[in-house]
Amino acid sequence: MSSILFYQSVNREKKRESQRSLIVFAVYFIYFLSLVEGPLRKWYLPSFAAPLTLLRDPFILALYVYCFLNGWIPRKGIGAVWLSFAAFTIGFSMVQFIFNGLPVTGWILGVRTYWLYMPLSFVIAKTFRKRDVTNFVKINLWIALPYSMLVIVQTTSPPTAFINRTVGGEETGIFLIGPGLVRPYGLFSFTAGNVNFTASMVAMLISNFLSRNEERLPILYLIPISLAVIVMSVLTGSRSIYFYLASICGYTIISLLVANGITIKNLLSIIGIILLVLTGIVVFSGVFPDIFNAMMDRFDRASKIEGSIWNRAFRAILSPLDVVWTAPYFGYGMGLGAPGVASRLGLPNLIYGESDLQRNINELGVIAGTFFILLRLITAYILSVVTIKLAKSGSLLYSPFLGCVFLNLTVGQITHTHLVSFPSWMLIGFILSATEDKSFEAK
Repeated sequence: MSSILFYQSVNREKKRESQRSLIVFAVYFIYFLSLVEGPLRKWYLPSFAAPLTLLRDPFILALYVYCFLNGWIPRKGIGAVWLSFAAFTIGFSMVQFIFNGLPVTGWILGVRTYWLYMPLSFVIAKTFRKRDVTNFVKINLWIALPYSMLVIVQTTSPPTAFINRTVGGEETGIFLIGPGLVRPYGLFSFTAGNVNFTASMVAMLISNFLSRNEERLPILYLIPISLAVIVMSVLTGSRSIYFYLASICGYTIISLLVANGITIKNLLSIIGIILLVLTGIVVFSGVFPDIFNAMMDRFDRASKIEGSIWNRAFRAILSPLDVVWTAPYFGYGMGLGAPGVASRLGLPNLIYGESDLQRNINELGVIAGTFFILLRLITAYILSVVTIKLAKSGSLLYSPFLGCVFLNLTVGQITHTHLVSFPSWMLIGFILSATEDKSFEAK
């Protein structure tokens, strides 16, 4: 009898591991589809640009169904809270759209904008192991080499060049850093995709640098990859990248300082991060002086219009206060102010505010919107506690991930576009996976 029970237990474990491996493969597949979507919409199948925005949807929905049927959806903890709130707002928003006489397509797109990628975070948390995360990081770092070449070509090519075509194969609408200097889109359909991808690559580079020797790329490869990531960073033409870099490097250094005190190894790691930043400054000002001067001019012009870059940051934090007294208690409609939804319904762009937090209040209403913002902040706090605990136990590879997603989760545009939400929820999932991984060994 005991032998039968033993074999049944072994078979269950094998089946469970087979399911887990399939889910990990599916997440990798969906991620690489996100890198293919932009080129298809811009260069190869521009006439199908609109339907190709849904390229990943059937795969991710099928993954959720599979996970639900096989018990890979969390039923407790912060994941359960997020999923419960999502279920509530999906039903609540349907009432919003019906009451306001809005089309059902707007409701579907609003739900998609808010919640399509959120459950993926908690699927990753339950299924990914440390080796899956480190393998994902290594694969992405290899992508940095050709990707950096792409953004160099885009930046230095004319705005009307084929490589700079936008969605639908259009030769117009490209953003410029300065006269004749293109803000590269990379593989994506808009600058936000390139900026967030670049920020995640910086986080992955530092994560790999802080990993154990057997998990780290050999130094012979890490040097050119580091230069590639630096080039990607200095060529985004975005002011937001500086906030991301400050958050990633700052939070990682804090984690190093609290990790078993100030040791020689930790100090060397901090010096390595500082050298990476200094190298970026040298590359930016020395190798790409035209772009450096254009960015300095852009900062100057923006500060005259919007105030300093720090004013912009604090304005984003306080933006909900601008609408909390004027927004309807039950909102205008979930996702209604997001660019994709507003454009589909013929509404003015950014009708309910540019800030995500401001839109959340306007769209969900004062009560649900405020709860949503609190949930975002609580989740950021939980992730901070998790990464600090991991750092103290000797595992620092998750700290750069939090630095990368912290801004998007707290004050950024995580419900604005999938170009921001998808990579953010993935990295959040990687952090939480360390708390679920029973085989995790920090040392």
